[in-house]
Amino acid sequence: MSNHYLDVAIGLSFTFLAMSLLCSATREAIASLFQTRAKVLLDGVLTMLHESAAKPRLRGIGPSLARLLRRDNCFGLDRLGDASLAADVMRHPLIVGMAQRGRMPSYIPAPIFARAFVATLIARYGKGHTAQLLLASTGNDGLARTLLAIMGEGPDDAAALENAVRIWYETVMERITGWYKRRSQLVLFCIGLFYAGAMNIDALVLSQRLWQDDSVAAELAKTSAETIAAGRVKIDTNATPAQALGQAVAAQKEIDKVAGLPVGWPSSRFENLGGQGAGAWLLALGFALMGWIITAFASSLGAPFWFDGVGWLLALRGTGVKPPVESVPATSVTVLPSLSVAPRP
Repeated sequence: MSNHYLDVAIGLSFTFLAMSLLCSATREAIASLFQTRAKVLLDGVLTMLHESAAKPRLRGIGPSLARLLRRDNCFGLDRLGDASLAADVMRHPLIVGMAQRGRMPSYIPAPIFARAFVATLIARYGKGHTAQLLLASTGNDGLARTLLAIMGEGPDDAAALENAVRIWYETVMERITGWYKRRSQLVLFCIGLFYAGAMNIDALVLSQRLWQDDSVAAELAKTSAETIAAGRVKIDTNATPAQALGQAVAAQKEIDKVAGLPVGWPSSRFENLGGQGAGAWLLALGFALMGWIITAFASSLGAPFWFDGVGWLLALRGTGVKPPVESVPATSVTVLPSLSVAPRP
Protein backbone atom coordinates (compact mmCIF):
# COMPACT_ATOMS: atom_id res chain seq x y z
CA MET A 1 0.00 0.00 0.00
CA SER A 2 1.24 3.49 -0.86
CA ASN A 3 2.74 5.40 2.03
CA HIS A 4 0.68 8.42 1.08
CA TYR A 5 -2.58 6.56 1.68
CA LEU A 6 -1.27 5.47 5.07
CA ASP A 7 0.02 8.97 5.90
CA VAL A 8 -3.44 10.40 5.25
CA ALA A 9 -5.07 7.71 7.41
CA ILE A 10 -2.50 8.20 10.18
CA GLY A 11 -2.92 11.99 10.09
CA LEU A 12 -6.70 11.76 10.37
CA SER A 13 -6.49 9.11 13.08
CA PHE A 14 -4.01 11.18 15.09
CA THR A 15 -6.26 14.24 14.85
CA PHE A 16 -9.21 12.18 16.04
CA LEU A 17 -7.04 10.74 18.82
CA ALA A 18 -6.11 14.24 20.01
CA MET A 19 -9.77 15.27 19.85
CA SER A 20 -10.80 12.15 21.77
CA LEU A 21 -8.26 12.96 24.47
CA LEU A 22 -9.56 16.51 24.78
CA CYS A 23 -13.18 15.35 24.89
CA SER A 24 -12.42 12.56 27.37
CA ALA A 25 -10.50 14.92 29.67
CA THR A 26 -13.37 17.41 29.53
CA ARG A 27 -15.90 14.69 30.29
CA GLU A 28 -13.79 13.45 33.22
CA ALA A 29 -13.63 16.99 34.61
CA ILE A 30 -17.40 17.37 34.33
CA ALA A 31 -18.01 13.94 35.88
CA SER A 32 -15.71 14.76 38.78
CA LEU A 33 -17.14 18.22 39.40
CA PHE A 34 -20.77 17.08 39.33
CA GLN A 35 -20.11 13.62 40.88
CA THR A 36 -21.80 11.96 37.93
CA ARG A 37 -20.66 8.44 38.75
CA ALA A 38 -21.99 8.70 42.29
CA LYS A 39 -25.31 9.94 40.92
CA VAL A 40 -25.50 7.03 38.46
CA LEU A 41 -24.65 4.61 41.28
CA LEU A 42 -27.47 6.06 43.39
CA ASP A 43 -29.84 5.61 40.43
CA GLY A 44 -28.69 1.99 40.26
CA VAL A 45 -29.42 1.45 43.95
CA LEU A 46 -32.92 2.88 43.47
CA THR A 47 -33.42 0.52 40.54
CA MET A 48 -32.27 -2.59 42.38
CA LEU A 49 -34.40 -1.76 45.43
CA HIS A 50 -37.47 -1.22 43.20
CA GLU A 51 -37.68 2.49 44.00
CA SER A 52 -37.03 3.78 40.48
CA ALA A 53 -40.18 5.91 40.58
CA ALA A 54 -38.36 8.22 43.03
CA LYS A 55 -35.54 9.06 40.58
CA PRO A 56 -37.18 12.27 39.24
CA ARG A 57 -37.08 13.74 42.77
CA LEU A 58 -33.28 13.71 42.67
CA ARG A 59 -32.92 15.37 39.25
CA GLY A 60 -32.81 18.99 38.23
CA ILE A 61 -30.50 21.99 38.17
CA GLY A 62 -30.71 22.51 41.93
CA PRO A 63 -29.31 19.11 42.96
CA SER A 64 -26.62 19.38 40.27
CA LEU A 65 -25.45 22.75 41.62
CA ALA A 66 -25.56 21.38 45.17
CA ARG A 67 -23.25 18.52 44.15
CA LEU A 68 -20.95 20.98 42.41
CA LEU A 69 -20.73 23.10 45.58
CA ARG A 70 -20.29 20.01 47.80
CA ARG A 71 -23.28 20.99 49.97
CA ASP A 72 -24.40 18.65 52.74
CA ASN A 73 -27.06 16.20 51.58
CA CYS A 74 -26.35 17.36 48.03
CA PHE A 75 -27.84 14.15 46.60
CA GLY A 76 -31.23 14.94 48.15
CA LEU A 77 -31.78 11.66 49.97
CA ASP A 78 -34.31 13.41 52.21
CA ARG A 79 -36.50 13.88 49.14
CA LEU A 80 -36.97 10.13 48.94
CA GLY A 81 -39.04 10.22 52.14
CA ASP A 82 -38.72 8.62 55.55
CA ALA A 83 -39.99 5.27 54.27
CA SER A 84 -37.30 4.93 51.61
CA LEU A 85 -35.13 1.88 52.19
CA ALA A 86 -32.59 3.13 49.62
CA ALA A 87 -32.09 6.38 51.53
CA ASP A 88 -31.51 4.54 54.80
CA VAL A 89 -29.04 2.13 53.21
CA MET A 90 -27.08 4.95 51.57
CA ARG A 91 -26.92 6.75 54.93
CA HIS A 92 -25.43 3.71 56.66
CA PRO A 93 -22.00 4.42 58.21
CA LEU A 94 -20.41 1.65 56.14
CA ILE A 95 -21.28 3.61 53.00
CA VAL A 96 -21.05 7.19 54.29
CA GLY A 97 -17.55 6.48 55.56
CA MET A 98 -16.34 5.69 52.03
CA ALA A 99 -16.61 9.29 50.82
CA GLN A 100 -15.60 12.76 51.92
CA ARG A 101 -18.10 15.18 53.38
CA GLY A 102 -20.42 16.56 50.74
CA ARG A 103 -19.76 13.59 48.47
CA MET A 104 -21.11 10.12 47.96
CA PRO A 105 -19.04 7.08 46.96
CA SER A 106 -19.00 6.37 43.24
CA TYR A 107 -18.09 2.76 43.94
CA ILE A 108 -19.40 0.48 46.67
CA PRO A 109 -18.09 -3.11 46.95
CA ALA A 110 -20.89 -5.65 46.76
CA PRO A 111 -20.11 -7.24 50.19
CA ILE A 112 -20.17 -3.80 51.87
CA PHE A 113 -23.49 -2.88 50.27
CA ALA A 114 -25.02 -6.23 51.20
CA ARG A 115 -23.88 -5.89 54.81
CA ALA A 116 -25.23 -2.31 55.01
CA PHE A 117 -28.56 -3.45 53.53
CA VAL A 118 -29.06 -6.28 56.03
CA ALA A 119 -27.88 -4.12 58.93
CA THR A 120 -30.42 -1.46 57.93
CA LEU A 121 -33.25 -4.00 57.91
CA ILE A 122 -32.21 -5.35 61.32
CA ALA A 123 -32.00 -1.81 62.74
CA ARG A 124 -35.49 -1.11 61.40
CA TYR A 125 -37.29 -4.32 62.35
CA GLY A 126 -35.13 -5.95 65.05
CA LYS A 127 -32.92 -8.99 65.35
CA GLY A 128 -33.92 -12.62 65.26
CA HIS A 129 -36.29 -12.40 62.29
CA THR A 130 -36.05 -14.68 59.28
CA ALA A 131 -35.08 -13.21 55.92
CA GLN A 132 -38.62 -13.68 54.64
CA LEU A 133 -40.08 -11.77 57.58
CA LEU A 134 -37.53 -8.97 57.26
CA LEU A 135 -38.35 -8.52 53.57
CA ALA A 136 -42.09 -8.70 54.20
CA SER A 137 -41.73 -5.90 56.77
CA THR A 138 -40.40 -3.51 54.11
CA GLY A 139 -43.72 -3.51 52.26
CA ASN A 140 -41.73 -3.67 49.01
CA ASP A 141 -43.25 -6.67 47.26
CA GLY A 142 -41.04 -6.44 44.17
CA LEU A 143 -37.81 -6.40 46.16
CA ALA A 144 -39.00 -9.20 48.46
CA ARG A 145 -39.93 -11.48 45.55
CA THR A 146 -36.64 -10.76 43.78
CA LEU A 147 -34.41 -11.57 46.75
CA LEU A 148 -36.45 -14.59 47.82
CA ALA A 149 -36.18 -15.96 44.28
CA ILE A 150 -32.39 -15.59 44.44
CA MET A 151 -32.29 -17.29 47.85
CA GLY A 152 -34.29 -20.22 46.53
CA GLU A 153 -35.00 -23.12 48.89
CA GLY A 154 -31.84 -22.60 50.96
CA PRO A 155 -31.49 -21.19 54.49
CA ASP A 156 -33.88 -18.40 55.46
CA ASP A 157 -31.57 -16.34 57.64
CA ALA A 158 -29.72 -13.01 57.54
CA ALA A 159 -26.57 -14.59 56.08
CA ALA A 160 -28.52 -16.05 53.15
CA LEU A 161 -30.25 -12.71 52.63
CA GLU A 162 -26.91 -10.90 52.60
CA ASN A 163 -25.60 -13.29 49.95
CA ALA A 164 -28.72 -12.77 47.82
CA VAL A 165 -28.36 -8.98 48.08
CA ARG A 166 -24.72 -9.25 46.97
CA ILE A 167 -25.69 -11.30 43.89
CA TRP A 168 -28.53 -8.93 42.99
CA TYR A 169 -26.31 -5.85 43.50
CA GLU A 170 -23.59 -7.21 41.21
CA THR A 171 -26.17 -8.08 38.54
CA VAL A 172 -27.79 -4.65 38.58
CA MET A 173 -24.43 -2.84 38.61
CA GLU A 174 -23.44 -4.64 35.41
CA ARG A 175 -26.53 -3.18 33.78
CA ILE A 176 -25.88 0.26 35.25
CA THR A 177 -22.35 0.17 33.82
CA GLY A 178 -23.83 -0.35 30.36
CA TRP A 179 -26.18 2.60 30.87
CA TYR A 180 -23.29 4.78 31.98
CA LYS A 181 -21.23 3.84 28.93
CA ARG A 182 -24.04 4.68 26.52
CA ARG A 183 -24.64 7.97 28.31
CA SER A 184 -20.93 8.76 28.20
CA GLN A 185 -20.89 8.03 24.47
CA LEU A 186 -23.58 10.66 23.93
CA VAL A 187 -21.80 13.16 26.19
CA LEU A 188 -18.53 12.61 24.30
CA PHE A 189 -20.33 13.23 20.99
CA CYS A 190 -21.85 16.49 22.26
CA ILE A 191 -18.51 17.69 23.64
CA GLY A 192 -16.80 16.68 20.40
CA LEU A 193 -19.36 18.60 18.34
CA PHE A 194 -18.82 21.67 20.51
CA TYR A 195 -15.03 21.55 20.12
CA ALA A 196 -15.25 20.74 16.41
CA GLY A 197 -17.37 23.83 15.82
CA ALA A 198 -15.47 26.09 18.22
CA MET A 199 -12.06 25.17 16.75
CA ASN A 200 -13.36 24.44 13.24
CA ILE A 201 -11.96 20.91 13.03
CA ASP A 202 -13.66 19.91 9.80
CA ALA A 203 -12.89 16.28 8.93
CA LEU A 204 -13.74 16.82 5.25
CA VAL A 205 -11.43 19.82 4.78
CA LEU A 206 -8.73 18.13 6.84
CA SER A 207 -8.79 14.95 4.75
CA GLN A 208 -8.73 16.99 1.54
CA ARG A 209 -5.67 18.93 2.68
CA LEU A 210 -3.81 15.79 3.73
CA TRP A 211 -4.64 14.12 0.43
CA GLN A 212 -3.43 17.06 -1.63
CA ASP A 213 -0.25 17.84 0.35
CA ASP A 214 2.17 14.90 0.66
CA SER A 215 4.62 16.77 2.87
CA VAL A 216 1.99 17.81 5.44
CA ALA A 217 0.63 14.26 5.60
CA ALA A 218 4.13 12.80 6.06
CA GLU A 219 5.01 15.35 8.75
CA LEU A 220 1.83 14.64 10.69
CA ALA A 221 2.49 10.90 10.44
CA LYS A 222 5.97 11.48 11.89
CA THR A 223 4.52 13.55 14.73
CA SER A 224 2.02 10.76 15.42
CA ALA A 225 4.79 8.18 15.68
CA GLU A 226 6.80 10.36 18.08
CA THR A 227 3.77 11.05 20.30
CA ILE A 228 2.76 7.39 20.50
CA ALA A 229 6.34 6.30 21.19
CA ALA A 230 6.69 8.91 23.95
CA GLY A 231 3.58 7.59 25.70
CA ARG A 232 1.95 11.00 26.05
CA VAL A 233 -1.52 9.61 25.36
CA LYS A 234 -2.96 9.50 28.88
CA ILE A 235 -6.27 10.15 30.59
CA ASP A 236 -6.43 9.31 34.29
CA THR A 237 -9.99 8.39 35.31
CA ASN A 238 -9.06 8.72 39.00
CA ALA A 239 -8.03 12.35 38.75
CA THR A 240 -9.34 15.15 40.94
CA PRO A 241 -11.26 18.00 39.23
CA ALA A 242 -8.09 20.14 39.07
CA GLN A 243 -6.08 17.24 37.62
CA ALA A 244 -8.82 16.50 35.09
CA LEU A 245 -8.78 20.12 33.92
CA GLY A 246 -4.99 19.84 33.62
CA GLN A 247 -5.45 16.78 31.42
CA ALA A 248 -7.76 18.78 29.18
CA VAL A 249 -5.06 21.44 28.79
CA ALA A 250 -2.49 18.76 27.96
CA ALA A 251 -4.84 17.25 25.40
CA GLN A 252 -5.29 20.71 23.85
CA LYS A 253 -1.53 20.77 23.22
CA GLU A 254 -1.91 17.64 21.11
CA ILE A 255 -4.52 19.51 19.05
CA ASP A 256 -1.99 22.32 18.53
CA LYS A 257 0.28 19.87 16.70
CA VAL A 258 -2.08 19.99 13.74
CA ALA A 259 -1.79 23.79 13.59
CA GLY A 260 -0.30 23.56 10.08
CA LEU A 261 -3.55 22.04 8.85
CA PRO A 262 -6.81 23.84 8.01
CA VAL A 263 -7.89 23.91 11.67
CA GLY A 264 -9.32 27.01 13.35
CA TRP A 265 -10.98 30.18 12.20
CA PRO A 266 -11.46 31.78 9.73
CA SER A 267 -12.59 28.76 7.73
CA SER A 268 -11.47 28.24 4.16
CA ARG A 269 -15.02 27.12 3.32
CA PHE A 270 -16.39 30.63 3.76
CA GLU A 271 -13.67 32.48 1.87
CA ASN A 272 -14.56 34.20 -1.40
CA LEU A 273 -18.30 33.73 -0.85
CA GLY A 274 -19.05 37.43 -0.91
CA GLY A 275 -21.71 38.30 -3.46
CA GLN A 276 -22.60 34.67 -4.20
CA GLY A 277 -25.89 34.80 -2.32
CA ALA A 278 -27.40 33.01 0.64
CA GLY A 279 -27.48 29.68 -1.21
CA ALA A 280 -23.68 29.47 -1.37
CA TRP A 281 -23.40 30.33 2.33
CA LEU A 282 -25.97 27.69 3.29
CA LEU A 283 -24.22 25.07 1.15
CA ALA A 284 -20.86 25.87 2.73
CA LEU A 285 -22.42 25.77 6.20
CA GLY A 286 -24.03 22.42 5.42
CA PHE A 287 -20.70 20.87 4.40
CA ALA A 288 -19.03 22.41 7.47
CA LEU A 289 -21.67 20.89 9.73
CA MET A 290 -21.12 17.53 8.07
CA GLY A 291 -17.39 17.79 8.70
CA TRP A 292 -17.93 18.77 12.36
CA ILE A 293 -20.37 15.90 12.91
CA ILE A 294 -17.87 13.41 11.45
CA THR A 295 -15.21 14.78 13.78
CA ALA A 296 -17.58 14.59 16.76
CA PHE A 297 -18.58 11.02 15.95
CA ALA A 298 -14.94 9.99 15.58
CA SER A 299 -14.13 11.63 18.92
CA SER A 300 -16.95 9.73 20.63
CA LEU A 301 -15.27 6.43 19.75
CA GLY A 302 -12.76 7.17 22.51
CA ALA A 303 -9.00 7.51 22.90
CA PRO A 304 -8.35 3.74 23.22
CA PHE A 305 -9.89 3.10 19.80
CA TRP A 306 -7.76 5.71 18.03
CA PHE A 307 -4.65 4.86 20.03
CA ASP A 308 -4.87 1.27 18.79
CA GLY A 309 -5.73 2.48 15.28
CA VAL A 310 -2.74 4.82 15.04
CA GLY A 311 -0.44 2.13 16.41
CA TRP A 312 -1.70 -0.41 13.89
CA LEU A 313 -1.33 2.03 10.97
CA LEU A 314 2.19 2.98 12.07
CA ALA A 315 3.17 -0.67 12.22
CA LEU A 316 1.68 -1.21 8.77
CA ARG A 317 3.54 1.80 7.40
CA GLY A 318 6.78 0.51 8.87
CA THR A 319 7.62 3.69 10.77
CA GLY A 320 7.09 2.20 14.19
CA VAL A 321 5.71 -0.68 16.12
CA LYS A 322 2.54 -0.51 18.15
CA PRO A 323 3.53 -0.31 21.84
CA PRO A 324 2.64 -3.42 23.88
CA VAL A 325 -0.50 -3.14 25.94
CA GLU A 326 1.38 -3.40 29.22
CA SER A 327 3.46 -0.32 28.39
CA VAL A 328 0.38 1.88 28.60
CA PRO A 329 -1.44 1.63 31.96
CA ALA A 330 -5.07 0.67 31.65
CA THR A 331 -6.15 3.83 33.47
CA SER A 332 -4.21 5.89 30.94
CA VAL A 333 -6.50 5.03 28.05
CA THR A 334 -9.69 3.79 29.70
CA VAL A 335 -12.29 6.53 29.45
CA LEU A 336 -15.44 4.63 30.33
CA PRO A 337 -14.74 2.87 33.64
CA SER A 338 -17.07 0.21 34.96
CA LEU A 339 -19.03 1.36 37.98
CA SER A 340 -18.91 -2.14 39.42
CA VAL A 341 -15.18 -2.71 39.15
CA ALA A 342 -13.46 0.68 38.85
CA PRO A 343 -11.75 2.14 41.91
CA ARG A 344 -13.37 5.07 43.62
CA PRO A 345 -11.99 8.43 42.40
